[in-house]
Amino acid sequence: MANFALKTIVLAFLILNLALIAAAQGTQFITGPCTKDSDCASACCGFNSGKCAGPVIAQERDGGCGFGDAQPNDTAARIFRGQAPAAKAPAGKAPKAPPAQKTSPAKAPAAKKGTQFITGQCSSDADCASDCCGFRSGKCAGPVVAQERDGGCGFGDAQPNDRAARVFRGQAAAKAPAAPAQKAPPAQAPAAKKGTQFITGVCGSDADCASACCGFRSGKCAGPVVAQERDGGCGFGDAQPNDRAARVFRGQA
Repeated sequence: MANFALKTIVLAFLILNLALIAAAQGTQFITGPCTKDSDCASACCGFNSGKCAGPVIAQERDGGCGFGDAQPNDTAARIFRGQAPAAKAPAGKAPKAPPAQKTSPAKAPAAKKGTQFITGQCSSDADCASDCCGFRSGKCAGPVVAQERDGGCGFGDAQPNDRAARVFRGQAAAKAPAAPAQKAPPAQAPAAKKGTQFITGVCGSDADCASACCGFRSGKCAGPVVAQERDGGCGFGDAQPNDRAARVFRGQA
């Protein structure tokens, strides 16, 4: 009985091997054993499994096609997708990656000269409607505010400038000095009566303002107490700031 069972097993083994040998080239079904891509009807012998597989599935689950080769391939998958088969690289040489392309630096939006709005990107003062491209930020800014918050105007230049701020205050635009710039002459206030200019109005001296305080740094009328905190005091146009109006306001001598 044992002898009969052994003969049956041997016979089954021989039949299986004959079936494999008899399988015609290119006709082996999916999941059938194979030794190369050409054995399979799908033209793909799974690289890791040695079994015929769908060409696309094999790329995901079996490391590609090409069982028996040194490297897997996706030839059948490319044909299945309607692509041209990949050209084979020379043996022993990996294909070189294309050289990395340098990205060009971002440019400011194409705004017309002198029309860019405040906070818009700029590359020079001439780009801005305010005539001031913040020196540190590269964004259009109010000419007076830029002096306090952005180091001045003149983005793209070697040194910042206050030209637009001077024009805004009614002063002559300063030319780039070879030596340290001298203090500008007092600004000419608009045609307001002495002592009647409102707070935030342009002024040339304390006497122009109803508050009796022309902000020392800004050249604008300001509340006498607030000016001490925010504008370095009163006295625009003088050599030194003062707190005269603040003292009067507080009832001090």
